[in-house]
Amino acid sequence: MKRIIILFFSCIVSLLLIVNFSCKKSASATTSADPILVNIGNNIILPSYQLYQTAVNSLDSSITDFNQSPDGTKLSNVRMLFKNAYIAWESVSEYDGLGPAENNQPPLSSLNLFPANTTLIENNISATPGSININSYGNQSAKGFPALDYLLFNTDSATLLIDYTTGANAANRKQYLATVSTDIKTETNTVVNAWLVSGGNYINTFINGSGTSVSSSLGLLINSADQDLEILKNYRLGVPLGKVLTADTNVISPTQVEAYYSGISAQLALTQLKAIQGLYLGNSVHGNGLGLSNYLTQSNKTYSSYNGSSLDSTIKAAFTLAVTDLQGVPDPLSATIQSNPTSADNAFAETQQLVTLLKTDMPSLLGVAITYGDNDGD
Repeated sequence: MKRIIILFFSCIVSLLLIVNFSCKKSASATTSADPILVNIGNNIILPSYQLYQTAVNSLDSSITDFNQSPDGTKLSNVRMLFKNAYIAWESVSEYDGLGPAENNQPPLSSLNLFPANTTLIENNISATPGSININSYGNQSAKGFPALDYLLFNTDSATLLIDYTTGANAANRKQYLATVSTDIKTETNTVVNAWLVSGGNYINTFINGSGTSVSSSLGLLINSADQDLEILKNYRLGVPLGKVLTADTNVISPTQVEAYYSGISAQLALTQLKAIQGLYLGNSVHGNGLGLSNYLTQSNKTYSSYNGSSLDSTIKAAFTLAVTDLQGVPDPLSATIQSNPTSADNAFAETQQLVTLLKTDMPSLLGVAITYGDNDGD
């Protein structure tokens, strides 16, 4: 009898295991993430954010060290790490309109509203920096990377060291420098942690956000990347060149460039453009994978050709031309605009063509609505 009972329960357990395994197999079979989004999320977005986070945290530590006893060596180190962090920023700025970056309060994009209002920065330093809300609406142009650009590069090294050591507002200046840097670190860490599986796990939301609706991952991603590309065209190139958002298109504004004081404007623009190109191609630190390009090549929809070429190959060619032109723009961009603007003009023209392809033609083919607005007519 005992043997019969044991055999009976063994059969029941075996049956339950089979049913359980079948259920799991069925559940996993119905849950398949978009492989393109998987590559973009895991191999492009996350590594870029993590590299940016590391650069920002290193910069903040160096500023803390500098403030304890400012000297020439520490200043050189801070300046180098600032450039590294700013360059790393350009590899994630195309995700400012997506998920954690957009939902953060304030949005992560607030870290790079250039040009900085230097008068406001100096007024804040002359006041009591500890009582200033760096994230108030009135201080939008006195924070983030543009503020650090001014605080670390507005004059030569010797004079700057005096400002941070024996100058009339040295203590306040160091405090304001630390406040701006800490804010960058805090906002960055919050957004990156929200993406991580160990944090907010937005990566899971992203790779499973299939479809082409406005709220889908593809819809959000295309809108965010396209808007970032327009910022490159309009504000990094167009405004300084006097081509957009100005009453007189013949008047240049060299001081309106990004990173005016550190003089790395063209390098930042090139880094940003290459990051958007990598997103389109699916390229990452792990090699070539699936990107936005694959949505076009796998689409069964027809579309008008460009000189006998597909839209995908046309976009790839446009990226190559724009990157090549930007590589030919020497820094500092502000000086190039004044002395020999032709190279910058060419880069602007190629970027303008790229905006049309990515903002109008690609979304039209994929059925993605562009929901952000601009006022320059592309």
